[in-house]
Amino acid sequence: MEFYVGNRRDINKGYWMSFENHPRLEQTKRNIYARCLPCLEKLYQQLKENPVRLVLEEPLNCWKIVVVLKGLDECLDLLQAYQDEKFPLQRTVRGRIGTNDKKNLNVAVIFQVHDEKERDEMLADLERMAKEITPAFSIFYERGCQDLYVSLCGSWSEWERVTPIKNPHLVSTVKEKVGKLLRGEY
Repeated sequence: MEFYVGNRRDINKGYWMSFENHPRLEQTKRNIYARCLPCLEKLYQQLKENPVRLVLEEPLNCWKIVVVLKGLDECLDLLQAYQDEKFPLQRTVRGRIGTNDKKNLNVAVIFQVHDEKERDEMLADLERMAKEITPAFSIFYERGCQDLYVSLCGSWSEWERVTPIKNPHLVSTVKEKVGKLLRGEY
């Protein structure tokens, strides 16, 4: 088993490439339609009602481990190191490589996981492996889709199943952003 990368794109232009240890990126595609899309639809429905709180179920079990490195080659070296040491695995390992900031020379490798035990184990492994590639890296974890929720609910470390909205004046802005995502307008 090895990592497979989706359509090769110019990440320096703000694109992302998906990766997974399945040649057809099956789990990545499955999660988009079975997990991410329903979660976004649920958030959108809640925001349409101008709520004072949000029900957060899926976001509480969605994590990203982010490793920031100097360029695509170092990112691919990290994937190679993880593959060499950890494969074969019984579980899917997936994520994406890229950057949102076209002017930034750094590139992120984002691993997506759905439980804290896996997150903590993978975080320790990736930190050790990244140190072997370069001393100039950073690593951290956060909730998946936190960029949609943090402006409304505050720090993800304070989220609970039912979380009050701290910034109700931002509901319409976030609702518009989620609506665009659901329509495929990035």
